[in-house]
Amino acid sequence: MDWRNLGQRVIVGVIFIPVILFASWYGKQAFLLLLEVIIGVALIEFYDLAKNKNVQPQREVGILGGLGLVPLMYSGNADKVWLLFMSMVVLLLLIELFRKPSPNGSPLLNVATTVFGAAYVAGLLSFLMLIREMPRVTGGDYAHTGTWLVMIFVTIWICDTAAYFVGLGFGKHKLYERVSPKKTWEGAIGGLIFAVLAALACHATFVKGLRVIDAAIIGVLAGTVGQMSDLVESLFKRDAGVKDSSVLIPGHGGILDRFDSEMLVAPLVYFYLLVVGV
Repeated sequence: MDWRNLGQRVIVGVIFIPVILFASWYGKQAFLLLLEVIIGVALIEFYDLAKNKNVQPQREVGILGGLGLVPLMYSGNADKVWLLFMSMVVLLLLIELFRKPSPNGSPLLNVATTVFGAAYVAGLLSFLMLIREMPRVTGGDYAHTGTWLVMIFVTIWICDTAAYFVGLGFGKHKLYERVSPKKTWEGAIGGLIFAVLAALACHATFVKGLRVIDAAIIGVLAGTVGQMSDLVESLFKRDAGVKDSSVLIPGHGGILDRFDSEMLVAPLVYFYLLVVGV
């Protein structure tokens, strides 16, 4: 075990975890600012990955478009997202038409990668804002959704930690060697079990407005889809030939590495909560 790396992870966690949990619980402009920072940095990292594949995404347009998504969600204008994306596409096409071509450049890949980056990073993570602002739609208690968001983050973090240590101690059978050689089935199952236990513990202590079954299902989603979401990002990194999306966070890699699990979990949790009508 790399104890130096583990120590860095703990120090970073002690500093940043309280900030993330407070912003999630408080909501409003604090959570808006947090998401904007996460999305902005994650988009920079994603477009840097694309450059390793000889793609030249229009970073400025993609980042500005991605950052524009969360305020739409926050202000209750999610139905205007298509206007934002169509405006991005028009602008990208016009810029690409007059852009100086690179020797091995591809206008098709440049535009597609720019739009996909905004949809993948900002589009998926913006569902966290939709969860936080659900009372605008359902008329529920604003404070309750803050506890749900805290539970989602805590459950995913515990899942990741448990998967790492269970895999380290008992892992023998590779989970998906082509994408992530070190992950094992034992670690994945351990992560799932602890994710469900963490969600139930959160429900028993501070979560308001959800039934036990709702917390358990969110735990299952975090423990299964969250790990698959992590594998998706690993797929992109392996394709780009890098270990981490960046070296921004000591012991953790980049922002994209730290919030990859939430990307697929957040939309599913949001749709689940809408369906059950909490």
